[in-house]
Amino acid sequence: MAKNGELKKQNGTVSEKTLRKAAELERIGNRAVHRAQEENRLRGIPNYYSIGGKIISDKDSVKTGDE
Repeated sequence: MAKNGELKKQNGTVSEKTLRKAAELERIGNRAVHRAQEENRLRGIPNYYSIGGKIISDKDSVKTGDE
């Protein structure tokens, strides 16, 4: 896809167009994740993360309807 999609230039580097598109998609993804996490918190559903290979949860800070 290097010729028509401009993913990589001939010298093996990534084009500026590709880097800008990747940054835009990352911003969109980050926003979606943050919204989903907040919705989970509002519904009392804990979020889980893998940080350094260790599973972490925010379940202790999430309020449920049982409390």
